[in-house]
Amino acid sequence: MLWVIAACIPAIITATWFFGYGMLLNILQCGFWAALLETIVARLRRQVWNGLLRDNSALVSAILLGISLPPGSVWWLVLLGMVFALLVAKHAFGGLGHNPFNPAMCGYVMLLLSFPLQMTAWHIPMAEIRYDPLFSPLQFESLTTSIALAFPFLAPGPVADFRAVADGLVMATPLIEQKLAGNSAVFAALDSGNSLFSRSSGTGWELINLGFLLGGLLLLFRKIISWHIPVSVIAAVAVMSILFYSDKSMNVVGSTYLHLFGSATMIGAFFIATDPVSAATTPVGKIVYGLLIGGVIYWIRVWGSYLDAVAFAVLVGNFCAPLIDQLTLPRIYGHYRRTGPWK
Repeated sequence: MLWVIAACIPAIITATWFFGYGMLLNILQCGFWAALLETIVARLRRQVWNGLLRDNSALVSAILLGISLPPGSVWWLVLLGMVFALLVAKHAFGGLGHNPFNPAMCGYVMLLLSFPLQMTAWHIPMAEIRYDPLFSPLQFESLTTSIALAFPFLAPGPVADFRAVADGLVMATPLIEQKLAGNSAVFAALDSGNSLFSRSSGTGWELINLGFLLGGLLLLFRKIISWHIPVSVIAAVAVMSILFYSDKSMNVVGSTYLHLFGSATMIGAFFIATDPVSAATTPVGKIVYGLLIGGVIYWIRVWGSYLDAVAFAVLVGNFCAPLIDQLTLPRIYGHYRRTGPWK
């Protein structure tokens, strides 16, 4: 679990650079509520409180949920997400090792369905938007502004004075931006001839995805995860986007590049779909599981009505994981299968 947390650091640093202190506040809030909720559960189950915290699984769920939330989310939204993720999606099923669904994605989907406005409006600090002529990302907004957004009761004035509500061109990812607005900052930057490292914050998700890709490669190198699931997810998204995308078609959203680096594909493939508890476990099953998630991701993004596809696709994969494992059980050495045509 500590290696998973370490692998998230490059993307967290990049996201904080582009979106400000609100991203760090999300992660700190989720971590605090996760530790508090795990302690309460330990007392209720009459266990040693640091026993549940020592495996760091709750911290990983907190970081993944914190990254997924809009930067500077209000405190009660973060708390509700962690309550559902840990108490309902994890401990209600018996705790670590027994949860059938990914806790972080359960919390995220619950918030997305219950509070769509708060989950889709990314707030940019007003009067704090400054551009650097060299790198051109959004500079760090003041910590006071971020705290006022996350904790309105601490704000010295109306919260509206501290933020500008994002419009259709300032969304969670460039892929969503293109789906709603008909154009993308990534494509605009490419057409202008700007290099990847000299674009505005509208293209920051490319660097964030590179951070998750580097972190995922670290997990593969350390053998924390196997290649089956991430490669299958990325391959399914890439192949479907190649088959169905056309520059002249307005009915299909996103090129292959935009699906891979202008969305949440990398964090979904390397950090969310590979959850060892809720994912498939057999070698062939992992490939089927990854292909299923990748296919559902593309299906929801292009032909579905929801803007976020990774969370829903992972939950669909979690639902099918037991059946996939059952159908892809390897033959026991020295034995024949006793089902189907085998005798």
